[in-house]
Amino acid sequence: MSLAYRLPYTYEDYQMWDGDWELINGDAVAMAPSPFGPHQNLLVNIAADIRNSLKKCNNNCFAYVELDYIIDEFNVFRPDISVICEKIKDFIRTPPKLIVEILSKSTALKDTTVKFETYEKEGVEYYLMVDYELKSVKLYKLIDYKYQKIDDKTGGQMKADINGCIIDFDIDDWWEVL
Repeated sequence: MSLAYRLPYTYEDYQMWDGDWELINGDAVAMAPSPFGPHQNLLVNIAADIRNSLKKCNNNCFAYVELDYIIDEFNVFRPDISVICEKIKDFIRTPPKLIVEILSKSTALKDTTVKFETYEKEGVEYYLMVDYELKSVKLYKLIDYKYQKIDDKTGGQMKADINGCIIDFDIDDWWEVL
């Protein structure tokens, strides 16, 4: 289905589109083709760290991979990983506790600007940006309504506290598959 040019697009329009899209400030943004092997392996390793940590806590939080986050009528993002501390029926409709974005050449600018600012404004507690080409990880925490970088590493351990549950990230293990 082709998109007729008209702005702004809404969530109602978004629901009718074929293919993979994000809706950013009413603009239709085509998503890059399916990520290649290293991106997928990294995604699985990070999601496994999160899932394993959450299973130990029994705090009703869950990790979701590439599930739409419907922010409002004009914004629908698809984070690589989201942690939600409530049961959901279809899509994410409240700010996740943690969002992970794996940067690529085609998404880095959007992930480090528009998404960073939107997640901050919407109250996403933690934002983890992973650059697989540089093998670097930056963790931001929302403090007084602004993101503060609380960790920046290329290896070792990183932690995030989600509702009293410590999420342990073993960064060295992530890079083994790349």
